[in-house]
Amino acid sequence: MTETLFIDNQIKKQTVRAKPPRAGLGFLCVALLLAGYLAIIVAAIAPLGQLAGHPVASQLPGKALGPFGFWVPARLVLFFRQFLPFLNRADLSFHLMVFLLFLLYLCLLWLSWRLATTAGRRRGVLWLAGAVLLICGSILVVAPGMLSHDIFVYAGYGRVMVAHGANPYFVPLSAFPGDPLAPLDDWRTAVAAYGPVWLLICAVLSWLLGANAPAYVLAFRLLALMAHLLNMVLIARLLRVLGRSERVITLGAMLYALNPLMLFESALGAHNDVLMMTCMLLGCWCYAEAGDGGLERVRCWLPALVFMLLAVLIKFTALLGLALFLCLLLFRTLQGDGQQRLLLALRLHWRPALAQLLLALGCAIVVAGLAYLPFWLGHSPHQVVVSLSAPPSTSRELGQFSILRAIQEWRHYHPQPLEDWMGQLLALLGRRSTWNLIQGLALLVTLGMALWLLWEQPRLERWAVGALLTMGAIFLVTPWFFPWYLAWLVALAPLAWPRYQQPAALEYALEIFVLVFSLSAFAIYFSRGYLPAGGGWIGWMGFSTVGPPLLAFGLTWLASWWQTRRRRTDGGFQLPVSGS
Repeated sequence: MTETLFIDNQIKKQTVRAKPPRAGLGFLCVALLLAGYLAIIVAAIAPLGQLAGHPVASQLPGKALGPFGFWVPARLVLFFRQFLPFLNRADLSFHLMVFLLFLLYLCLLWLSWRLATTAGRRRGVLWLAGAVLLICGSILVVAPGMLSHDIFVYAGYGRVMVAHGANPYFVPLSAFPGDPLAPLDDWRTAVAAYGPVWLLICAVLSWLLGANAPAYVLAFRLLALMAHLLNMVLIARLLRVLGRSERVITLGAMLYALNPLMLFESALGAHNDVLMMTCMLLGCWCYAEAGDGGLERVRCWLPALVFMLLAVLIKFTALLGLALFLCLLLFRTLQGDGQQRLLLALRLHWRPALAQLLLALGCAIVVAGLAYLPFWLGHSPHQVVVSLSAPPSTSRELGQFSILRAIQEWRHYHPQPLEDWMGQLLALLGRRSTWNLIQGLALLVTLGMALWLLWEQPRLERWAVGALLTMGAIFLVTPWFFPWYLAWLVALAPLAWPRYQQPAALEYALEIFVLVFSLSAFAIYFSRGYLPAGGGWIGWMGFSTVGPPLLAFGLTWLASWWQTRRRRTDGGFQLPVSGS
């Protein structure tokens, strides 16, 4: 007894001596890294303006930060031009800033995981990160550069409805050539490609802002930044409701919020994918708040379904998440008594499962119908189908920033004779229809895997894993890709973090996949994606974007699988790694 008390006292003394310095030092390191993160954002404004300047964005006050810009030495530019001859000084400076941001981001993730401190100190870290993120986002909101011009596409939809009283699903902005925003809209000849909820948001902003182009840039950027910050809060709250530890909550919130790609695509690009994921996360939060025991009641799962549906009504790509969520509800009902065998579960619980599925589908149809009704009234079903299939992402043979586009560019600058087998293969792989088929096969395979994982454990974490697996595979082979599509993956990655002592090879591989993909996606912005005649980087852009994350996924999965196999073979005890 005396010996035990002595040992306990020694442990307490060591803890008192060691813990406060480690906690204080760790917090100081986090603060310094966040200060460096902010400094790099400031330094990136000038090369960003040179790389992607825009006459409207140049009117914003962010141009005053130009003197603080970072420019790489001329010798370093000449060195890189040996490999990438199209690279200029602004291009290299900006992408070097992005690379440094990712280094700091990874250091912050590692430190937030390793930080030995109290729950209160971890909350302080999140508050500090949120404050720095707000400052960084505010700087990007007023930045003079624009990596994407989608803001003017959104403004064009609003102008069609408010200024001209037309329906953007059937009438493009080019029908009104006198509109002052028409020259700024890159897709003025195309009809609306998004859901009615997003069009209503565009209409409200158009009603408030009129034809003031700089005001649209500020308004949409502020909206996306607020959605980004809200997503950080939702992820932290969601992980807390799911019973995760403060360590996992801190890591998950920072994994999403400080990701440089997400920060640029929200505060600078103002893409509606960020708001779409806000609705998805709100749906997840409502589902988690209902708890496992209350999901058989409609009032517990209906709010989650409605938020998921709102995400679809912002952008159609959320439809996959909604479908997997319906499967989650169905599987939980079928496994009400914990039964794992599919046929037996169907025989015992098919009636309540079918009733719940029909009710959920009915609610979804009613909500979607009410949203689309004002836009579809007075138009025939054929006109509606033509409108839904008219957006450029589905109606063009040309790919965009994908493997398809890489092959098409390669064939353009390096034509192969069709009689040769290589020429025939490239001709086949250079068709949009081929990649549509590949994309469909990838969807079927990964969706089957996601449903199997979800059936084994019908939990919200497995829903996130299934969504990451499915959407990740689609993004690898899609004919039409842009970096901001990865909001899907980065927002759901924290929810897929593996739980205590569960086999986690797939989960860890997906986490690394998301991190690497969010870095490699910046390759698309080399020279703004366009080159002079003669070809070059754009011919390999699709491969340089999807190759690194695919390789990282495979290596991480093999390493995790091998490590788990060795532990089981050796009979050793596997310590918990997630801290949840």
